[in-house]
Amino acid sequence: TTARAEEIAVIANPPTFFTIVIFAAACACIAVCFQVLMLVKGGQLSRSWQLFLAGFAVLAISQLGLILHNFGVIAIPNWLNPTLMVVMAGVFFYGLFETKRILS
Repeated sequence: TTARAEEIAVIANPPTFFTIVIFAAACACIAVCFQVLMLVKGGQLSRSWQLFLAGFAVLAISQLGLILHNFGVIAIPNWLNPTLMVVMAGVFFYGLFETKRILS
């Protein structure tokens, strides 16, 4: 029963709860980006939406890794999550740059 209590404590911990919420939001954004990508397939904005989709995928992967780490399922290095966040920000920035270039 102590293991079950620890699981509930991990879920109820505010940072872990927010990580779960961010993971769910990232998954929802992936679904929306995929739908928009199917609408603009082959269009000029297709590349931008692919980059946004990749950025949300990196965000979801980083949050999933953090959730699994908090539950003790896997051990990840401390530098991995911030590195994935930097990659995500870079992909989003490049997507915005591509969108600006196309719309100019």
